[in-house]
Amino acid sequence: MEKKDSKFEEKVTELEKIIDELENGNIALEESIEKYAYAMQLAKECDEKLKKIEEKVNKIVSENGKIEDFDLEE
Repeated sequence: MEKKDSKFEEKVTELEKIIDELENGNIALEESIEKYAYAMQLAKECDEKLKKIEEKVNKIVSENGKIEDFDLEE
């Protein structure tokens, strides 16, 4: 099902496809369970990737090259 180095977008597309198949309801129970388990794995991987990206976005490089936390001041 999944390639080892799948990109985030590919994982989301695969997850959407599985959701459509499960919502359609035209697959056997055992296959549904397998697809559900795989979808949960994909969702977890996507969530972890988003958290890593969020951490990167929340940091900026200052003029002296030092990485600092990024805070929005209101």
